[in-house]
Amino acid sequence: MSQDVDASGTPTVSRRRMLQTTGAATLTALAGCNTGTNDGASSGGGGGAPDPVRERVDVDVDEIQEGGTLRFGLGAGIDSFDPSYSTSAPAGNVQELVYEQIITQDAAGTVYPWLAKSWERVDVQEVEDGDYEPYMVSADTDDDGNLVADEQIIIRNTDAGEVLTVNEAPDAVEDGTYGIQYQAELHEGVTFHNGEEMTAENVARSYEVLENSSISAQTFDSFLYAEAVDDYTVNIYGQKPDAEADNQLVSYVYPMEHIEEYPDTGADPRNDHTPIGTGPFQFESYETEERAEFSSFDDYWVDDLGLDALEWWDGPDGFPTSPVVDEVVVAIVQDNATRAAALNNGEIDLTYGLNTGTYGEYRSAEDFRLSVTNAGAYNFLQYPVTQSPWGDPRIRRGVNQLIPRAQIAENIYNGYRNPAYTPLPEMAAKAGTVDYEALTEELRPQTEQNTEAATELLQEAVDDLGVETPIEATIETNATDDRLREAELIAQVLSNTEFFDISVEDFEFTTFIQRILGSEYYKQGNIVLIGLSGTFNPGSFYDAVNSIDNFGQCCNFNRIDTPELDEVATEARFSVEAVEDSQFRGEQYDKVWQGLIEQAPNSYTVFGTNVTALSTEYVGYNTYTFSSSILPYGLHAPEDQQVAYLNRE
Repeated sequence: MSQDVDASGTPTVSRRRMLQTTGAATLTALAGCNTGTNDGASSGGGGGAPDPVRERVDVDVDEIQEGGTLRFGLGAGIDSFDPSYSTSAPAGNVQELVYEQIITQDAAGTVYPWLAKSWERVDVQEVEDGDYEPYMVSADTDDDGNLVADEQIIIRNTDAGEVLTVNEAPDAVEDGTYGIQYQAELHEGVTFHNGEEMTAENVARSYEVLENSSISAQTFDSFLYAEAVDDYTVNIYGQKPDAEADNQLVSYVYPMEHIEEYPDTGADPRNDHTPIGTGPFQFESYETEERAEFSSFDDYWVDDLGLDALEWWDGPDGFPTSPVVDEVVVAIVQDNATRAAALNNGEIDLTYGLNTGTYGEYRSAEDFRLSVTNAGAYNFLQYPVTQSPWGDPRIRRGVNQLIPRAQIAENIYNGYRNPAYTPLPEMAAKAGTVDYEALTEELRPQTEQNTEAATELLQEAVDDLGVETPIEATIETNATDDRLREAELIAQVLSNTEFFDISVEDFEFTTFIQRILGSEYYKQGNIVLIGLSGTFNPGSFYDAVNSIDNFGQCCNFNRIDTPELDEVATEARFSVEAVEDSQFRGEQYDKVWQGLIEQAPNSYTVFGTNVTALSTEYVGYNTYTFSSSILPYGLHAPEDQQVAYLNRE
């Protein structure tokens, strides 16, 4: 791997390399310049953070070889080709070959305009839910008393039985009722794979695809309305002042064929609907649970406009305008050992998510290497909080203090995971706490394994509740070897006490996801162990697994409802003070993390690194912070001057 490690003699004097060697104040300033926002705010949260990629390799642009077919080993099925219908990390690697957004983010989380020439916050203002009441309409209720409507609901007034839907949002905006406004100026000359030109209308109407989709809650907790000002200018409004709006208000951009004609299942070749985006690769074929193939898009807009069209671009002359490989084949090989064998035999060029016990072999092998980055991923247990005795937080806190996090990180993940002593990984710490080190020190006594303290809590709870022990339950997880071993170790530790009799059951990934997203799953009393990839925003590490709005979506499987913490989390994100005062925002989030440890609806077990094993024939590859993008990022990411090429000689 020596050919791509030594950058000292190459012409690539990168901005990223400069970020690694300059002080924090300078980093923030640079990040602000690069965002294109009017306040220098890269509210993506990671803006200005050091490069998380370990041992990053660079390439000499004069040595790049074009062409060839890259073969990527994917360790799970593709549950959807449409990013509006899945947030699973494996599927993200396929989706982001095809689809793009108006912004992009580097490995540290800095936001850059992408399909947009500029992306600018132009207004933020106080607004309360009550301000939307004049625009609300009456709504029906379902059997559980929840307000329902045919159109996507944005805001509910349960007491009044009224909702604001996407139909009424334009009137509110027209009257000046909104929390935050961004404006994007789009590049001209961007075309979709079907030949349609992308305009502001595509950006504005792409949100229609998300309405009532399986991930709608993650958009409509913030998004209010988007409107095309002219052909290449779009205004996007948030319903509240939102400290995460810089990257949370955006959507993938779809052609009109998709917006107007595709069914509720979205773009998926299994439904005879071709994924069509503006990305550097276009969809070619899919063999169910076997392989997907993509070819380079001849009319890719960055090739046509050049990198100089990106106002923030400061890389070397000759840097490629798009991925340099001609084709990408995604081979779905779910068994880790079989996928490792495919890499060893030269059948695939790279893969990730292998058993950590194999990493040492690749690190020492001449023809392979590992690419490692600090990641925003985490594993967590989610308890059946609506079922006795798991509704008592003392039971959950007791289990929390039995979990052998250090042993899991070291013995199961061979040091490629870190014990999760807080609910917030360091990746999102910049915007998610006042002082990450102090937060960890405060919470660690409640999350570090302490059998004596756990026994005291559990005994008190079972005595008060009159619960018969041992308490029987099953930990359900997806069938990856390391995670299964993690589940088995936790089950063993719990069952070694007098309080529990825990079994483990594992499922194929897509089967598991469909199972735990079922509306009645929370009544079955199972504990879920699963991994999740967050974002650079601290809110993502609370909302996904704790917000009641995400019940039945990713990833509140057991109907967790913590309204008092939701209120604090709302202040931490959805307030003018949070937008404009990072100290206030950090203080609110510290209250959230402390409250989560106290209530313990989930137990965060380990934080991850992303580790990709690859052949040295794939030169220049670096992996990404979140596993949903490690394939597309490695291929080509100008924001980090990242490009990789095949050298099969």
